[in-house]
Amino acid sequence: MRFVGVVLAGLILMWPVVQAVADPQAQSPAQAQKQTPDPTQPPPQSQGKPDGKPESKTCDYVHGPFLRLLEDWRKTCGHALCGQVVAADAARVKKSAKPCDAETWLSLKDDMRATIVGGGAVLFGEVHDNPSHHDLRSRAGMSNFPAAIMEQISAEQMPAADAYLTANATKLNDKSLDEFKSAVNWEKSGWQQYKYDPLLRAVLLGRSALYAGDPGRDTIKKIAKEGADVVPLDERQRLKLDVALGEKLDADSAKDIEDSHCGMIPKTAVPNMAFAQRYRDAFMADAIIKAEDKQHAAVLFAGNGHLRTDRGVPWYLRQRAPGKLILSIVLVEVEDGKTDAADYVPKDPDGKPAADYIIFTPRASRDDPCKGMEKK
Repeated sequence: MRFVGVVLAGLILMWPVVQAVADPQAQSPAQAQKQTPDPTQPPPQSQGKPDGKPESKTCDYVHGPFLRLLEDWRKTCGHALCGQVVAADAARVKKSAKPCDAETWLSLKDDMRATIVGGGAVLFGEVHDNPSHHDLRSRAGMSNFPAAIMEQISAEQMPAADAYLTANATKLNDKSLDEFKSAVNWEKSGWQQYKYDPLLRAVLLGRSALYAGDPGRDTIKKIAKEGADVVPLDERQRLKLDVALGEKLDADSAKDIEDSHCGMIPKTAVPNMAFAQRYRDAFMADAIIKAEDKQHAAVLFAGNGHLRTDRGVPWYLRQRAPGKLILSIVLVEVEDGKTDAADYVPKDPDGKPAADYIIFTPRASRDDPCKGMEKK
C-alpha cells in the first residue's frame, strides 16, 4: 500500500476557526500610551448591554461546506433535531466552545483534529441508502486524512484499485471517478445501488491512501454459513476474535442480527451470522492498524453498527492497540414525533453511550424492508 501524500499542517483548513469578535473601540498599544487618564474625571464605566447586564461572550467561525450543509438541513428538514450535532457524553463539549452558538460542532471539530494529529482513527458512520450521509462526509476535508478505509471497497477489489491509483497518482481529477469505478468493477460490487459518488470522488481527489474495509462477499457468506472455524486459529488470535465479547454483548449482537432480518431467520443461524459480523469489525480494525502504521492516522467510512464503541470496530482496536485515539461519529436519521436527542443515542447493555457524537440527518425515503423479506 502506498502513501499518496498529505500535509498534516493543513489540518486547520478543514474546520471552522474560532475567532474572538473584534472590539471596534479597541486601541493599539501606541494609542493607549498617548491617552493618559485624567485623575479629575471618574473612572470609565464598563461597556455592557442597555439593561446594565454584562455583554455575553460571542465568537465567529468559518462556515465551511460541512457546516453549511448542516445549516441547510436545519432550515429545510422540518424536524427539530435535523442538522444538530450532539455529544453522547456532555463532558466532551469543550469549555472554551460553550460561549459559542455551535459549541458541540466546534468540540467535534477539535476532537477530529486531535485524533488525526495524535495518530488515531476517526470513524464516520452512515445508513447505506441515505444519500445525505455520503454528501455530508464528502465535505469533511479528505486531504486532511492520510488514509481512508472504506467498507464499500473489498479485499478482492484492492489489487485493481491499487493499480489504478498508482498509475494515476499525479493526474487524478473530476473525471477520475468513472475510471476508478470501472477499474474496480463497481457496478457489480453490490454498492452501486446507493449514491456513493460524492464520497468516492472526495476520497480520490483528497489523495488519501485507500484500504479495503470489507473482506469480500464470498468470505463473509462462508463464515455466516459454516462458522468461526472458517477463519484459521492463528488469524482469529491475531484479530482478537478468540476473545469473547461477553454474555451481554453477545446477546445484544444476536438481537441486532435477528432484528435486521425482521425476525425471519432461524435462531440456529444467528451465532454464525453474529461471528461473521464480528469478523467484519475485526477486519476493519486490522485495516486501520495497517493504515496507521504507514500513514499515521486514518478515517473509516462504514455503517453505524460497525462504529459501536462497545462491540464494534473500536472494541478490536482497544484489544490490539490500547490507548489509541478513537472517535466514533454516527449519522442518525430523524424520526417523526421523536425529538429528544437522548432517545437516539446508541447504548451498551449497561445504558452507557456506544458512540461519541451523533449527527442528525434527514431521513431517506424507503420501502419497508421487512415486506420485501416476507415475499422471499
